[in-house]
Amino acid sequence: MPKENRTYFFDRQYRFYGSHALRVDALTAVFDSASKAQLFRRNLDVYINAPLIGFLYGRMADRDDTRNPSTNQVYDENIMGEQVIHAQEELLFHFRLIMLLDTVYEPNGEERIDKAFRHMGKNSADMERFDSYVRGGVDILYEKLIEGSSSADDYINKLYEFLEDFQDRFNDQVTGDIILKLCSK
Repeated sequence: MPKENRTYFFDRQYRFYGSHALRVDALTAVFDSASKAQLFRRNLDVYINAPLIGFLYGRMADRDDTRNPSTNQVYDENIMGEQVIHAQEELLFHFRLIMLLDTVYEPNGEERIDKAFRHMGKNSADMERFDSYVRGGVDILYEKLIEGSSSADDYINKLYEFLEDFQDRFNDQVTGDIILKLCSK
């Protein structure tokens, strides 16, 4: 059988740069050597979750070019293209969701649908918008989960506080009636 010819929207490696690379490294680091506990197992896991966190918290960030003082190279953390392609469906869903919901970026509903489906990938500003939410999400995850932590207990407590905050901000306000109302529109 011939190999399927597929085109992927997320089809290449992804790189975090500067302070975001350092933060992704911290988010994926082992914080308890005895149990080998980590908040995120892979850079890809951060990439998948960060745009939603950035969007929900209303945080975007520009690309940062913080350099390693000893080499003068911009810090970077890579996600291999194969991993990105493997996460294609999830990343595409998140991209489309953000394009559909970001009324500040595009107030017109029909245009948001076009960005998410009909003209997806045709405007590089759309991907830059998504990436800015990725970087903003990395900043939030770092601030809420890593900053100020020095022991395994600190990391666990910060994770618990973050999940509680997330529940209070986003889930307590959603009821079954609201979901049914949204589905029937």
